[in-house]
Amino acid sequence: MTAFIVHAMPAGDADPCVPATRAVVAEGREPCRRCLRNARPGENLLLLPYDPFLVRSPYTGEGPVYVHADGCDEHNAGPDQLPEQVDAARQFSVRAYDGDAMMLDAVVVGADELADRARALLGDGAEFLHAHFAGPGCFAFRIDRAT
Repeated sequence: MTAFIVHAMPAGDADPCVPATRAVVAEGREPCRRCLRNARPGENLLLLPYDPFLVRSPYTGEGPVYVHADGCDEHNAGPDQLPEQVDAARQFSVRAYDGDAMMLDAVVVGADELADRARALLGDGAEFLHAHFAGPGCFAFRIDRAT
């Protein structure tokens, strides 16, 4: 079985100085893409554009992400560990890519299916996966084979 590892912000941290950045106060559960935990009500966040791809392809492009405005610890978990944001209230669009960032497959799964589908897609030859929040469609995190 293929083990996986979750990476927050694979293309480096988001740039808070881009003109499109908006300061927001969390209502609760906004997903920070740096620490991969849900924001608590009242926390200061930045909503800004982010492109998670490491190579250019027709699928690349910026999308909205939240990060804690005052900084936070970068997500760091071991193999086969999913972040706090993967909970029963969310569905994920999991997109499988080859080494040239060309899409091989895409599935929508509930949180309870995410780990198994990630293992299967990586085991079937995907180079990496991007998980997106299925409703709003914004990037959540990258999933790679654990080494």
